[in-house]
Amino acid sequence: MTNAMRQTPTHGDKERIPIEEMIDSARSLAEQSHRGQFRKQTGNEFIEHPLAVAEIVANSTYDPETIAAALLHDVLEKTDVNASQLRQRFGDLVADVVIACTEDPSLSSYADRKRDLRGKAIAAGRPASVIYAADRVANLRDWTTLDQAQRAEVGAKLGTDFDERLMLWREDLRDLSETDPTLPFLAEIEIELGHLLNEDERPA
Repeated sequence: MTNAMRQTPTHGDKERIPIEEMIDSARSLAEQSHRGQFRKQTGNEFIEHPLAVAEIVANSTYDPETIAAALLHDVLEKTDVNASQLRQRFGDLVADVVIACTEDPSLSSYADRKRDLRGKAIAAGRPASVIYAADRVANLRDWTTLDQAQRAEVGAKLGTDFDERLMLWREDLRDLSETDPTLPFLAEIEIELGHLLNEDERPA
């Protein structure tokens, strides 16, 4: 764990969290909210994903609110936590960034949800874009652990397939690069995407 993610323990108060306690409070809420959930990509406990994304984000910024939002980026989409609770506890910036990193469940198509999410994150500004890019890196790394048969199985669970997933990651890299060429993690996305493409070309 980086120094940026080590803060003093939170007191658990439901009022606005002091900035110096924000990261630990966000981690505590994420761990509690995602308890009992598992990643479809890996089968691991779900909390490992937001922790990985926050760790990646912490390599580019020491801003507690951005790191807190990274830890919480899936709570609106996958738990009973709501935006009002985030706003009361963590403030407007964290809440707005998490909202921007949350898929629209009214969109039935997997690709439509992902493209809409990308557009929202980019439009919301740099903190949301940084988290979105870090999330792409973490997801790509998860997929590189899967063989071809596992990728087909995981794709079916997610409502997509590996070819569509590759197409969307390429679009992510293109749109993020065009919007902000200085955005962190663009090189990492390209590297991880290259790993996936190289592995996909190997004989089964």
